[in-house]
Amino acid sequence: PPTTEESEEPNPLVAVEPSWVITQDSDGNVGQQIKVGSDFAIGEHARLGIMYGQTFVYNSNSNSSPGTQSMRDLGLTSQWHPNEVLKVEGMVGASQVGSTVATGERPVSPALIPITNLLFHITPPGDVVKLDVGFKRFIFDLSPELIANRAVRNDFILHPQISLRSGWRLRELAEIGPVTSTGQSNARFNSESTVGHKLGKSSELYSTYTTLYYAQPSAAGYFSPDLVQNAEGGWSTDLDRKSISLSLDCGAGAGRAKNHGESFGSLGLSMHAASFLTWTSNSGQELRASYEFYYDQSNPGVAQSSPGAWRMSVLTASLRWGKQ
Repeated sequence: PPTTEESEEPNPLVAVEPSWVITQDSDGNVGQQIKVGSDFAIGEHARLGIMYGQTFVYNSNSNSSPGTQSMRDLGLTSQWHPNEVLKVEGMVGASQVGSTVATGERPVSPALIPITNLLFHITPPGDVVKLDVGFKRFIFDLSPELIANRAVRNDFILHPQISLRSGWRLRELAEIGPVTSTGQSNARFNSESTVGHKLGKSSELYSTYTTLYYAQPSAAGYFSPDLVQNAEGGWSTDLDRKSISLSLDCGAGAGRAKNHGESFGSLGLSMHAASFLTWTSNSGQELRASYEFYYDQSNPGVAQSSPGAWRMSVLTASLRWGKQ
């Protein structure tokens, strides 16, 4: 989906942002995350803060190990926006996970896992080209099995965007890096190439071609194919009405997957839909809510325990309160 135009960001002296996220998929995996962040201004162009989060993930279809998994996140956050060309966002911290039983009934000791999220937003004059470059390290937490096996994604991110005067838009997203787990490091590469055309002032029709590759199969709990190919077409729009803004995005297509040492399977349907709602008060406080739905017959987010299409829902709510 396209990115909206950036607006002038408020810079309150102190800000607090609690958020709540719940995820659920067709394999019975349920996750809940509560996070609280606070940051304060350092001059006109920088912010520094702290973040704390608590996550619980369990499988509603099974009472067997590894059972409910929990983890705590603590990190330092920062922003630096020296001019209109460059904006830097960063987080560095750690996730604490307790002892558990991993795949094969192997006991796993408690761990403190470093996490980070660093992103450079580069927008040269003219707004024709935009470039995001970054690195993200986080625990793969879509299922209790993934947390028990200490699955950690390390993504180097490259995301260029080009907007042409004719209304055409070109975007590329590349993620490359190892997925580590207990006893294994697995190279991962994901690429999303998008061509879009502007409709009116705030809508777009687009098509996206996606490939996903893993160097080797894994038993850590994530889907690790040799290659996935997927093509989707979609529509997105942004609606702004005084203090309320609403973004909608939906698309559908088809894909196929090839496991290591096997041939490509048959084509499978893929769909997605998302809505993002923001309410901004007269004093600049923001209340945000979103809902996302994914359906895929060939590229599930986790290693499924039963055949069939994989479905996932994500519900998010957050509040940002700032004091000038």
